[in-house]
Amino acid sequence: MSVSGLKISQQGAPGAPLVTSPAHPVAKRGFTLVELIVMITLISILAFAALGRMPNLSINLGAQADQLVADIRYVQSLAQTSAQRHCIAFTAVNYQVSSGNTCIGAVVMPDAANPVPLAAGITHAPITTALLVFNTLGQPFTDAAAATPLAAEAVITLNGAGESRTVRVTPQTGRARVQ
Repeated sequence: MSVSGLKISQQGAPGAPLVTSPAHPVAKRGFTLVELIVMITLISILAFAALGRMPNLSINLGAQADQLVADIRYVQSLAQTSAQRHCIAFTAVNYQVSSGNTCIGAVVMPDAANPVPLAAGITHAPITTALLVFNTLGQPFTDAAAATPLAAEAVITLNGAGESRTVRVTPQTGRARVQ
């Protein structure tokens, strides 16, 4: 017998109490509030951990510009202390330091097989000659023979992720700075 969605059954002997149960048992659906809060907390922790490991190209771009300035200053000081010309040859994705009168001599930094690479996603527009030479006085030139002094500021622009940093080398003094 069934009364308004309940199934009524007679158990045991006549006169025994009636036992009722739903005609269609209700299944437990969804999550409890505690389970939801725990899951959201775990997902948040994982997201923050993953976010910390993602490279930030803006930070890499600034660091790459600072590294380039430091390397230019290093090359200038090498030229002054070793009494021979030192050169930086630029390509779109790296640069390499060499020494000698023709700037084809021994590679100083880092080694012959490995020019200094730019970080992933960063490129640079080198100066027009793609060569920056320092003589023994630390003055910048644009040719390997150190015959053509730098007439105007050498501008090297690093680009990445829609941003740019500019490295400038002043004529006569060879001062390198990031703008």
